[in-house]
Amino acid sequence: MKILTKYAIKEFAPPFLTSLLCLTSILLLEEIFRLTRLFVKKGISPLYLFELLIYVLPATIVVTIPMSTLIGILIALGRLSTDNEITAMRAHGVSFQQLLAPMLVTSVFLSITDLIFMDYALPHGNAAYSSLKRDISRKNPTFVLEEGVVMKEMEGKGKIWMFERIHPETGRLLDVKLWDAIWSGQPRFVQSKQAVLLFEKTHAWLNLYDGRTYEIVPGKPEAYRVTSFEENRILLDVVEDIKRSEFESQSPRSMSIAKLRKRIHELRKQVKQNDEKSYQAIQLRYAQVEYHKKFSIPFACLFFALIGVPLGLMVKKSGRMVGLGIGLTLIVVYYLLLQLGQSLGVNGKMTAWVAMWTPNIFTGFIGLMFLIRSIIEDKVNKIQTLSGEVN
Repeated sequence: MKILTKYAIKEFAPPFLTSLLCLTSILLLEEIFRLTRLFVKKGISPLYLFELLIYVLPATIVVTIPMSTLIGILIALGRLSTDNEITAMRAHGVSFQQLLAPMLVTSVFLSITDLIFMDYALPHGNAAYSSLKRDISRKNPTFVLEEGVVMKEMEGKGKIWMFERIHPETGRLLDVKLWDAIWSGQPRFVQSKQAVLLFEKTHAWLNLYDGRTYEIVPGKPEAYRVTSFEENRILLDVVEDIKRSEFESQSPRSMSIAKLRKRIHELRKQVKQNDEKSYQAIQLRYAQVEYHKKFSIPFACLFFALIGVPLGLMVKKSGRMVGLGIGLTLIVVYYLLLQLGQSLGVNGKMTAWVAMWTPNIFTGFIGLMFLIRSIIEDKVNKIQTLSGEVN
């Protein structure tokens, strides 16, 4: 049994590591192209680019470990099946359960490893990524500016803003729109022809020129007041300590499991019964979805093993390519279900745990069907072999 376990893991390791490297590189390509274009355009040192890529790496690895687990199992067992080694093992009394056990143990180990990445490396990587971007933006404010893109960094504090383009000579922002106090029930809309983004110590300011402010008149929800101004100054961000080592993101995606659980507890106190549309209710659902996702994605390794082992043993010809094709198809279906579940969970159309665990349950159910089929076939083959020996 020890020899079989070592042999199975030895076959699994190379395709798993190769898949992990390839899939991680592919998922990073989009971020590399985006950051490279941005850095070249803004004239920022490429050293920051490499540092940002290192910080975004944990977020990529936690996703590619389950993918690579499935592909590694399919390719490894597909190779053994194609070379008739599985047939030889069964002829010597090796059961399906004995072939399944090493892969399940390996997948459990990878699930725990991925969970540790999700709980420790991912929050630290995301926090460092956000912190470095803040540092870069303070030295070069144009880094955070994208024409025609809504800036949502301050959405939690009730501010979002955008601008249409940058003046090629003065560098000023043109046609600026800002929505303020959006969660207060009395939002304010500010529009100006020009603006300048400035960083002063721990404050980020948006200096607006030649614009108008639109506000709701108290007690008259259908009426609004328009105020013209030549110059106006709006605070965008306040950071108590801008040192990167002490910066910590408040996004649920960047929190550890313990902190996210605490955040959910705090939000539950703020949300009233039957409240589904308030900002706090939306944030609660988002936090709950992220909490369950921190467990469902790592343990996808185990569910992928349940379906990967029987499928890998079914491959008879062109094991490597067939295994890769099946694996990629299952991965696409799984992550489509995951994205759909995340959207339904945040929108409140499905409870968070159901939304995040449905892809695993779906994969596990199919895998269970294949497992039962393989076990029955294994027993039938043994009975036929014994009957042939008797005769």
